[in-house]
Order: sequence, then C-alpha cells, then structure tokens
Amino acid sequence: MILNFFLIFSYYQYISTGDYKLENQEKPANQNRILSIDVFKGFIILLMVFVNTIPFFENIPSWTKHAPDYGLTYVDLIAPAFIFIMALNFNISFAKREQRNSKLNVYLHFLIRNLIIIGIGLFLYLGIDESGILLRWGILQVLGFSGLFLLLVIKLHYIVKLVIGLFFVTIHQFLLSTFIGDIIFDMIEGGIIGSLSWISLIIFSSVICKEFLENRHEKYFLIFGLIFFTIGFVTTFIWGLSRFRITLPFIFLSVGISSLVFYLFYLYFDRLGNKKDSIKKDNFLSIMGKNSLILFIFHFVINSFIYQVSPVDLNMTLAFSIAIIHCFIIWIIAYGMFKLDLFIKI
Repeated sequence: MILNFFLIFSYYQYISTGDYKLENQEKPANQNRILSIDVFKGFIILLMVFVNTIPFFENIPSWTKHAPDYGLTYVDLIAPAFIFIMALNFNISFAKREQRNSKLNVYLHFLIRNLIIIGIGLFLYLGIDESGILLRWGILQVLGFSGLFLLLVIKLHYIVKLVIGLFFVTIHQFLLSTFIGDIIFDMIEGGIIGSLSWISLIIFSSVICKEFLENRHEKYFLIFGLIFFTIGFVTTFIWGLSRFRITLPFIFLSVGISSLVFYLFYLYFDRLGNKKDSIKKDNFLSIMGKNSLILFIFHFVINSFIYQVSPVDLNMTLAFSIAIIHCFIIWIIAYGMFKLDLFIKI
C-alpha cells in the first residue's frame, strides 16, 4: 500500500516538473472535439473499477467474472475496448504533434510515454516474497508494449498494417496449439508471448480509427465492426473464444464489438450532439474519461485496501455495494480534478 501511494506521488512530481506536465487550463469550446471518446473512456473506466473490485469476493455470479477459459462475458471485453479507444487517441495525438514538432520529437514523445506506462505497471504489480522481488506482467504493461509497437507501424499503409496484425494473431493462434498455449493461459494477460495477440488488436483498431479520422465518416466503425465481428464469430467454431488464451476469434470479436459500440456512442454524443447543445456538453462519463490513467492508479490503490480489510465471504449484495461505492469514490476524484481543470497528460 505504501509503495502504491509513493508511486502516485512520484508520478505526480515527474509529470508536473518535466515535459509531461499537470495542466491547469481553461476548457475551450472546441468544435472539432470528439466528445464520445471521453464518454467511451469514462464508461470503460467505470466498468473496469467495478469488475476489478468484485472478483475478490466468493459469492458473486459467474456472469460478472471473466470466463474461466473458453467462453465470454462482458468482463472479457473491457480491456480490448480500452485498447481500441487507446488506438483512436494515439492516432489523434500523433497527427496533432506531427503538425507542430519534428519527427524525432514526436517519436521520442510516444516512446517515453509508453515506457512510462510500462514502468508504472511494473511498480503497481510488483510482488515480494521469500525469494525476493517479483516483476509481474499486467494490463498497463500490455497497453505500453502495444503502444510501442503501434508507434513502429503508425505511418504504414492500412493494408500493410492489416497484414502485420493478421500475421501476429495467426502466429499466436498457432502457439496456442503447442505446449506454449498452457504457458500463455497461466500468465497474467498472456505474458509477453500473449502480447502478439494484444499487438494485433491495437493494430486492427488503429486501422479502423485512422480511416475514420482521415475521412470523418462514422460508418467506418459500423462497416469494419461488422466485418471483424463476423470473422470472430465464424472462427469461434474453429478455435473457440478465450480471453485468457487471447485466441484469434477473441481478438476479432473484441475489435468488432468495440467498434460497433463506439459507433453508437459517436452517433449519440457527436452526431446528435452537434444538433443539441445539451448533449455536446461534458457529462457524468466524459468527466471520468479525461484522466483515465491516474484514475486507474487510484482505483488500484483503493482495491488494495479493500482486499486487505474485506472478508471474502461477503454476500453478493454487500460485495456489489462495495464495488459501487468504489466507483463513486473514483468518480468523485474525477469530478474534483475536472472542476479544478487538472488534466494529467503523458
């Protein structure tokens, strides 16, 4: 617990004194802003806080846990959805920085950004036992590692990126048919080997998002979403859906569902929001989407406290109540930062 608080303090100090800074700024009315991005991120963060709280408790229904191996619940789709929106943010941020910075500075910025995310993940998931310090893999390492690889291919033609993504996910699917498959299953987020599939997921997501940004037509989310969903559904009968093995069908289905859900968010908050000012304003969810990384860290710290003081045999009602209170605390933090115009950016 002390280590986690120290990490947050150190992270705050670093970004508030260097190039990665804590910004205190007015919220300009930006007509080009895509509100649905913040709303979607806020929605995913809220779900992530909830589902990361309740697995500790024994008396919760199976539908609100990860599928144990093959199968699918809504919980399995949260991390892929976050990677999907991360790809969209990456493309937007990269294009903006490219307009006002040298190519070297742009690539250096994203290199450092993703290394910081990996570093935070290593500290958060740090373990200590009688054998010494254990460096464990986790979702932040997945995000950072995927971001680093996306940086390598970000400027390639979309067909080349699709081929690369298909190559990685195919290799990963082949490895699952060998003894390595059980190793991937036993590792958190599939470990480093599992990154092959996560990398393909962010590449596929980036292709969809890049085409949308260049043409500003939301139907790309609908069309690509249906294509990826169909491929994922069909291949499920061949290789099966598994979040922990990160199978090929899981990757395609996740990208498809994320794209389709974001399409609905975009239609409401941006297309309809352009006609109704009341919709275009910041709301309960968009407030959480503005500081997603720091909120994740706070939620990790609070979760550590909950796991230390709560009995595992609480009934379902109490377990759900604790998870909802946790979500409310995270939202209060998000709201406080929003009112103070504090936005932590890497």
